[in-house]
Amino acid sequence: MNRLSMRLGGGIFLVAAMLVLAGWWTLRAETSSKWKLNKESEALVTDAKLRDEIFDALGAAEKAGTDPRLTHFNVRVATAFEKEGKERVVVGGNTEYEIPEGIHGETSVLNHVTALYGPETTRRDVRFLAFFATQCGASSCGDCRDYQLATTDYERLLFVCGQSSDRTVKVTRFADQIVCERNFPEVEAGKIPLAPEELRGLVKSAEEARRGGVTLFTKGRHTGAAALSFAGKTYRAAGADDAAFHYRYPIGGLLQQAMTERDYFLRAIVVSAENGDWPVVNYRDRQYGYEASSFNRAAGKAPIVLILSNGRGQYRMTTFESALPNAFSTADFMPEALKNFLASHAGEK
Repeated sequence: MNRLSMRLGGGIFLVAAMLVLAGWWTLRAETSSKWKLNKESEALVTDAKLRDEIFDALGAAEKAGTDPRLTHFNVRVATAFEKEGKERVVVGGNTEYEIPEGIHGETSVLNHVTALYGPETTRRDVRFLAFFATQCGASSCGDCRDYQLATTDYERLLFVCGQSSDRTVKVTRFADQIVCERNFPEVEAGKIPLAPEELRGLVKSAEEARRGGVTLFTKGRHTGAAALSFAGKTYRAAGADDAAFHYRYPIGGLLQQAMTERDYFLRAIVVSAENGDWPVVNYRDRQYGYEASSFNRAAGKAPIVLILSNGRGQYRMTTFESALPNAFSTADFMPEALKNFLASHAGEK
């Protein structure tokens, strides 16, 4: 090959490379221009690279596969980050079973990042989860909040929602969905809206429940819970683990007991840990409590009071509505169906 041919060949290669690069930047610009941060979100996303990663993730989330065969509610989610000098985009989506069970979008995408790049990448490099939605609204369910707490640097994690109707992007902090038990207000026994004998009975029942359960894998987090219904009945349960890692939560356990007896409205729930320790209430268990408290709201009753006991006469008190901010329940998605269900079931004994 003569020098002229080499120069021409090199020039053609250079021009081609420039065209490819220009095309990529044009595509990136067109993709980014489809989305626009709302005014409140601009203060949280000041870095142009992060903004572009968010827009790229939303573009990928829009095409993510899902299988919501029961609810027909698609949860399409993605994240993007730099790894080995390249942007990586990972997607996830919800899949539902034949009964009300499912793999959720948040856990799906984070598990995919871990499977592809390892747990340290998930914790260190995932800065946001971006959801493609028809309309932005509620936050993660309780179970997904537990998973995000366990796998990410949650204090700096951003929660992103891209609204398909107007292509606006809302960004909030995931930490705004989290309320640590240490922040539940401490109260004196006399300020709890239960008669003294009712409170004593619930504390004793929760402590007795905690002595049972199954703790083959659960170390240092075992709790018992007891509830008092408006019908004056008490229900209790302890946490129980198994080899398949299908943990049964105490609040969920006692709620199932109560609802099996068609006792759908609870006044208060006490949770107890080892003496001197404040109990931890996982967000999945808070979700169960929030759902039950929404039954109260639908019937015009007061929310369930959630009480933590350290076994030394000290208490913290809140509601599931405060412990699980910006949550959702059947009362939000199917208000008429819930009303009809309670009308046909709650009066039966």
